[in-house]
Amino acid sequence: MTGGEGAMQVSDMLGKEKISILVEYTSEDVLGPTVFTILQRITEKYKEKALIIITDFLDTLPIYKYQAELLGMNTDLIDNVPVIKVGGKISVGNVVYKIPISAYPVYKTLYEEALGKVLDNVGHHNGFFVNVQLGIENIMNIFEKKELIEQVHDIGEYVVTKSKDIRDIVFINLDSMRNVSLQVISMLKMIFPIVLKLTNDGKSFVVSKSVFPSLKGNSGTIWEVEE
Repeated sequence: MTGGEGAMQVSDMLGKEKISILVEYTSEDVLGPTVFTILQRITEKYKEKALIIITDFLDTLPIYKYQAELLGMNTDLIDNVPVIKVGGKISVGNVVYKIPISAYPVYKTLYEEALGKVLDNVGHHNGFFVNVQLGIENIMNIFEKKELIEQVHDIGEYVVTKSKDIRDIVFINLDSMRNVSLQVISMLKMIFPIVLKLTNDGKSFVVSKSVFPSLKGNSGTIWEVEE
């Protein structure tokens, strides 16, 4: 259950220092095998140079793990990946910090502290970090509009002022954002230098936006079912 070896992979786009990628999908897409294939590709391509961190919002990671395992995928990889868990009740992977749901200013402070501690705890790491954020739309739906706009602004500030080489992949479910102001999606697309849109039920992707002209319009297969 894998994409073509010679084709473009999402992991290939992580080669630039401090790059951030926004991945758009819908509730019809099957994200479990998508996410775990991307994690595996990152590990295979960059080996010990890349240290993966997962931010799990409101039990999104357990859902994806369940989906991947239904298709026979090995999900042991996350047993050694630091997981920052925001809300939710199901602990999956190496959960190192749990952040309760709270008002946005409190959540922001707690999350920044947790991420900072994770990075400090692996201060010996000489490569870069990959922060894979899953289910962020769930927490965006909780905040009032003013807090939501503040959160989007803070995401933009984080993306462009990283002090360490953190390379982000942020997955966002567009269906879950339908009741949120349309300007939030537009602002997020403006902020991120690369935007991918998942296609084919989550098995494939197309680059809908890129600061690198040669990337825009490119597509690739992430995973496929082996007959």
